[in-house]
Amino acid sequence: MQNDLRFFGRVEGVLYLCLVTLLIFAFVGPVAAQQAMQQTAPQPTMQTQSSPEFSAAMKSYRQRRYAEAVSQFQKVVEAEPQNAAAYYFMGYANYVTKHYKEAQDAFGKAFAADPRLDPKPYFRSR
Repeated sequence: MQNDLRFFGRVEGVLYLCLVTLLIFAFVGPVAAQQAMQQTAPQPTMQTQSSPEFSAAMKSYRQRRYAEAVSQFQKVVEAEPQNAAAYYFMGYANYVTKHYKEAQDAFGKAFAADPRLDPKPYFRSR
């Protein structure tokens, strides 16, 4: 009689928990991803050479005009191939616009120029 009063059996209970977990991730996951994308973009913390081109690229970057910033950072790194900051911010701008391959390349060049600029936080799940 006591077995008849259980709401779920062992197998059904596990399936129910799996279903609830999937539903939570289905609704919370996209919301969390959207919130992460809306967070403030990283700001430069290192000393950078303040060329007019780099300043213009950073202005576009801060205004979240990422496509424009990428093309401006590209001009900066053509003139200054060891400018780690330009590669780093170009990588982030590519990342938020979902150009992951270009972002990974730019982050790799930033890390090669300055090992303090570690790109791993952006590519842990990729």
